[in-house]
Amino acid sequence: MLTGKPANEITDFAKGKDIDLIIIGNRGLNGIKEFVLGSVSKKVVDEATCPVLVVK
Repeated sequence: MLTGKPANEITDFAKGKDIDLIIIGNRGLNGIKEFVLGSVSKKVVDEATCPVLVVK
């Protein structure tokens, strides 16, 4: 179990374990909620050093 900001923890874990691909889900928040809360999947896509597959 990891604690912290989810996007940072996911990308740091992937870097530390030499992961080839991250698969992450996306709930599809509406525009306002996503703007206020941010999207973990979007942040992971932006920050990851390996390919990311987002599943809806």
